[in-house]
Amino acid sequence: MRSIGSMHVVPFAHPQGCRGYLVADRASKEALALDVHLDFVHDMAERVKAEAWKIRYVVDTHTHADHPSGAGGFAARFTCTRMAHPEAHHAGVTVHPKDGERIALGSLGITVRHAPGHTPDHMVLIADGALFSGDSLFIGGVARTDFLGGDAGLLFDSIHAFLAALPGETVLFPGHDYQSRIESTLAKERSENPWLQISNRDEFVQKLTANPPPRPANMEVLLRLNRAGVDIPATLSAAAAARFVAAGGASSVIDVRTGAEFESEHIPGSHLMPVDLVEARADEVRAVPAPRLLLCQSGNRASMAKKAMEKLHVAGLSVIVGGLAAYVKAGGDTANGRARISLERQVRIAAGGLSLLGVLMGYFIHPAFLILSGFVGAGLIFAGITDWCGMGTLLGKMPWNQLHAAQGVPSAGGTCAASLPGACAAGGSPSGGCAAAPAPETGDDQQRQTRR
Repeated sequence: MRSIGSMHVVPFAHPQGCRGYLVADRASKEALALDVHLDFVHDMAERVKAEAWKIRYVVDTHTHADHPSGAGGFAARFTCTRMAHPEAHHAGVTVHPKDGERIALGSLGITVRHAPGHTPDHMVLIADGALFSGDSLFIGGVARTDFLGGDAGLLFDSIHAFLAALPGETVLFPGHDYQSRIESTLAKERSENPWLQISNRDEFVQKLTANPPPRPANMEVLLRLNRAGVDIPATLSAAAAARFVAAGGASSVIDVRTGAEFESEHIPGSHLMPVDLVEARADEVRAVPAPRLLLCQSGNRASMAKKAMEKLHVAGLSVIVGGLAAYVKAGGDTANGRARISLERQVRIAAGGLSLLGVLMGYFIHPAFLILSGFVGAGLIFAGITDWCGMGTLLGKMPWNQLHAAQGVPSAGGTCAASLPGACAAGGSPSGGCAAAPAPETGDDQQRQTRR
């Protein structure tokens, strides 16, 4: 927790690079939640309860195109007011502040400024020595403006307007960062941010709009979700999944089968995450753009993975009903490799073999061996009731079920930025190459960061 003036600030960092914040008045303990990612809802709520804060507002600085907003769910937990710009047209939002309007948290006054550029509905919040810049000004970068009605010239105007109005010691809290940074100051950004060295508006526009990066994965789906406030479904039909992938959503598919099964046949662009590893690699799952589609051979292991992830409060998960078999039957495209026996078939073969072995040994050697058959039968009943199969888990760890070339899940680096490649960032540095900065965790992270 960071204390600035009369307020507390608690940042929440997501593996996708997103940043959300709790802002509270120290005296009254009144607070607001800013840019709540769907995956943040539980952790933010627990922190509010731990601090005994009273949440008055939930604010989205703009319509997010790279991740699902959790504003609706968070507001429902605390029966508080949702706030966004009127041009956002978000269902469930009842307060639309005007440019320059002040909202109060106890004695703490927060000024809301309209800051179009990244999107037409973009706002920033200014409070007691801090600037919550959303997706406008980043640490070492600025936002991209090539979708959602963005305007590079307006972004230049917005950024320089609050740079001129605020002192250098103002603490900057951005809406995204892809190098694990939480804050900066306006003085530091003025001296070090390469985009702020461009004083000519036309030059800024030309360089920011050159060579735009790919758009955020699943952007249209996420926009509908965030504007309408609908929930991501727990399941998705195989036919709907096939259409989703055909429209470019393969990067959201998490295949929870074994490496060998994946090697045999998989959806190109999907991510391998065996079911027994999903909990240990939860942040890699979080890095996958939502809606996240869980896939296995028939649907059972995907359901297991969903339950495991929900215990860790990972949201936005949908199980593809019927698994890969149903997906292929629905006309979904796959890539094929060396044929392997699926884990489900391996379990049937192993269970049948052990049951038969128990009967034969009980008949020819000693009746006590019949216990083996009974044990296998009891295990299958247990698996049917609990949806957890110990034999499947054990077989999944066998060497023949592993993929020799490990395939992890790249993090969803910067869809909204402009300084390092990213989803909300602008992409390359103004000088033409990638901005000089410490390398993110993966190459995919770096590409996303630049383009946010």
